[in-house]
Amino acid sequence: MQNMPCTKMSVPRFAVRNQKIAKTFSIAALTVLMSLAASAEQNGGETMTYRHFEVEDADGRVARMMPVATTQTPLWAREVRQSPFDWRTQSAGRNPVFLPIIPFVLPPPEGSGEPFYGHNHQPDITWLPNGDLMAIWYSTRGESGLELTVLASRFRAGAGEWDPSSEFFKAPERNMHGSALFHDGAGTLYHFNGMGPRDVKGWRSLALLLRTSRDNGVSWTPPRTISSGDRYQHRHQVIGGVRQMRGGTLVMLCDLYAGQSGGTAVHVSQDSGKTFADPGGDILGVHAGLVELKDGRWMAFGRGNNIDGKMPKSISNDHGQTWTYSPTEFPVIRGGQRLVLMRLNEGPIVLFSFTSRREEPESGDMNFMDSKGNAFIGHGLFASLSYDEGQTWPVRKLITPGEGDWDGGAHHRRFTATPTRAEPAGYLAATQSPDDMIHLISSRLHYRFNLAWLEKAADPVE
Repeated sequence: MQNMPCTKMSVPRFAVRNQKIAKTFSIAALTVLMSLAASAEQNGGETMTYRHFEVEDADGRVARMMPVATTQTPLWAREVRQSPFDWRTQSAGRNPVFLPIIPFVLPPPEGSGEPFYGHNHQPDITWLPNGDLMAIWYSTRGESGLELTVLASRFRAGAGEWDPSSEFFKAPERNMHGSALFHDGAGTLYHFNGMGPRDVKGWRSLALLLRTSRDNGVSWTPPRTISSGDRYQHRHQVIGGVRQMRGGTLVMLCDLYAGQSGGTAVHVSQDSGKTFADPGGDILGVHAGLVELKDGRWMAFGRGNNIDGKMPKSISNDHGQTWTYSPTEFPVIRGGQRLVLMRLNEGPIVLFSFTSRREEPESGDMNFMDSKGNAFIGHGLFASLSYDEGQTWPVRKLITPGEGDWDGGAHHRRFTATPTRAEPAGYLAATQSPDDMIHLISSRLHYRFNLAWLEKAADPVE
């Protein structure tokens, strides 16, 4: 894939003044820009707006990474408001809310030169202090391809639709497999990403990278390796679902291996992201979701590695060094599906998952209750709530618009929604904004609702 122009540096003293050099992007210009980026990194990691970076490897490890700046500002960095947003102005309180479903994966404007491939997958989403939402995901022809790149889009405060996508993070001729995006609630935005060796297809061995932003995702520190991330190895396939525990501990998750099962590693920071370490224990199942329980233990659910035909649960009481395993009550999920496990602002823990495998979307027999107290079997995307730290899950809600034909993107594409049929698959990610609205994305669609809607029984099913 061609290393396309990105954006100018936001730090004035590093601005590119020679337009001729910027346009031709000669080898000499690239050398100068890389030198300037390296100088910024040495001076405390000063931020710039960039999406491409060059990598130097030595002895099979990442030795140096240098952001590359050019003239075209990506859409995700244009005209971004920096004033704080009062989220209370749009809170629905205890009134049930389910807003229209909208796509967040939108192609770039025609003729923009932005990359956009047929397979858009593995997203993450977070809220920002300025009232925006930001989502990232990878776009590629094939998941092993060297063209695989990370795209981004904004849902701006007050807007009715997402911005078209634009490229967000790419090193040339490298598979950029796996991304996570997380706002710590105090103004720092964390972007984690995997990166394969140059000219090596697939994601079996990856480096583990981090960069941060303090201006709502406009400018970023130079990428750096974290934990064991300067080595290309397993335990580095980033997945969404970063969590901030009590006391400020940051926990990000990575699949152990490339495959349908195996496990999930955690990388833990006790110093606000300055350093990370892998404590060594393994969550059962890939693409795991994680929450901290009130007693300080960590609870995770995963995909694959099923126990007694059910989704596995992992519990750690030593911050990820060791885990114990048991079955949940929930059905297994497989390829093309990813769960979300999170604690809501109001206190309950919520699981978002699917009633059955993508290949057999109506094979499950999960029961739901309607507002008349009648049980019905539903299929597809659902939520379940726990009010007692995961011991019981008394509330289940099928997340469906009830009607219409939809394009879910990625692996499953078209589906028809009914009161008993929801989206059958997708890689889920979620954030809850300070107005208590839950923003759940699958591989292409953006669902918006609140806890009151989840707790409200479905309308009677005829």
